[in-house]
Amino acid sequence: MTDMHMGDQTVRYDREATAAIYAGLEGGWAEDCLCAGCRNLMAQRDAVYPSGFRELLNRLGIDANKETEAVANGPLENGLHHYGGWFFFVGEMVTAGEGISEVSDSRYFAYFFNRIGPCPKAFRGGPHLGIEFIAHIKWILDDHWSSDLRPAAESPSRF
Repeated sequence: MTDMHMGDQTVRYDREATAAIYAGLEGGWAEDCLCAGCRNLMAQRDAVYPSGFRELLNRLGIDANKETEAVANGPLENGLHHYGGWFFFVGEMVTAGEGISEVSDSRYFAYFFNRIGPCPKAFRGGPHLGIEFIAHIKWILDDHWSSDLRPAAESPSRF
């Protein structure tokens, strides 16, 4: 495993093991969910995840198109929509820290490493950590943000 320092956090990760798990996943949470919020995220992933964050995901072996969960929380006063979500990787926390890392190329995107979150089955057999993100993004769909194609009680089966 390799150590990485990000802000006041230090994690240890296994890029190859993480990449192997992601290679075995057909899609991410958004592809399984297909609610309006997830469809909005899928339609603009390239714009939502800043290049610095995409580089971090790649370094960890994470496929940026396969979130382990994404949540659309609705509109904000600034006209954007609040989103949160997680990506998981094979690794462990060395120093938890207290800060949230903001990506310098995006005013409305931040993330941090954590030990909790909706961990997919594929990562539960060994050490794992999550990267939780917070984003404010545009609503670009014609559908209303609160419309939903699946009952709220359902969740994608592999999670």
